[in-house]
Amino acid sequence: MIGYRSIAIAVLVTLASASPAPADKFDGHWSMIAETTRGHCGIISVGLGIQHGRIYSTGGSFAFHPIKLSGRVAASGKTRMTAITGPRIARGAGRFGRLSGGGTWSGTGPSGLCSGVWSATRS
Repeated sequence: MIGYRSIAIAVLVTLASASPAPADKFDGHWSMIAETTRGHCGIISVGLGIQHGRIYSTGGSFAFHPIKLSGRVAASGKTRMTAITGPRIARGAGRFGRLSGGGTWSGTGPSGLCSGVWSATRS
C-alpha cells in the first residue's frame, strides 16, 4: 500500500520536472544581423523569437522571400539554426548569452555559396 509520504514525494517530483527548462532564460524577441564574409549575400536583418528553447522567425526577407527560421537553444546557450528563404537554405551555429549572441553561418545565395557571421541582441 502506498502511504501519504510516497504520494507527497511523487507529487513533488512531478512538479519539479514541470518547472521551466534552463533554456527558457533566452526566451523573448531578438534582432539578428547576418553579415556575409564570403560570397555575395550582403547583410541580412532577421527578427527571431525564442520560446522554450525553440527558435522561430518574426520577420525579415532575402531575395524577395520571407525568412523562415527554426532551431534550438540549449541551456548553455549553444545553438544551431536553419534559415529557409524561397529555394535557399542556410545553417548557422553559435551561442546566445543573456542579452546578445553570435556565431557563424553558411548557405546559398542568388549567385552561389555564401558564408559569414551573425550577431543578435535581445529586443
